[in-house]
Amino acid sequence: MNIRERYSIECTINIFTLHPNKTSVQLSYWFLGGIIAGLAVLMFFENQLDETMYWAICILLIYFVLHSFYDIKIGSKIHYIFDVSTNSVYKKHPLFSRKKIMKLNEAVIFTHSEMGSWYYALGADKSQFVKNYKISEGFSSGRKSGEIQKAYENFILQKIEQLIAKVHLELNN
Repeated sequence: MNIRERYSIECTINIFTLHPNKTSVQLSYWFLGGIIAGLAVLMFFENQLDETMYWAICILLIYFVLHSFYDIKIGSKIHYIFDVSTNSVYKKHPLFSRKKIMKLNEAVIFTHSEMGSWYYALGADKSQFVKNYKISEGFSSGRKSGEIQKAYENFILQKIEQLIAKVHLELNN
């Protein structure tokens, strides 16, 4: 799968659209399958568990099922739109309308690390560490992850940086 398909990229001269959470859908399906298997095992051992413990585990597993469904049906459809003509970065959520999150000329891309992996994040210039948005999948030190990271940097980051430079040129003229 190439980088365009991996992130459902839509690209025109002045607009670039990116679905950063699309890559986690497969993992969510596996997680959901494991949870359903866990529910089946829990039903098998219902008589061996205390009633309080049984219901506590059931509630946790149901929460994880709902969270997985959210990731699959809603979270994977969240996307970011970089628009040069309006000098804006928008976040589009399936349940809400398109929301402007920052000006494109103030956008800063940086790396953010979390529990042994890292990802690219997007934030406004002076507040990027206060409020930021994840725009890539998590990368690790493996060979396959390194190849995906290089493809991400060479296509997606390069395109976003070109759009930011284009906005700076238009604002300076």
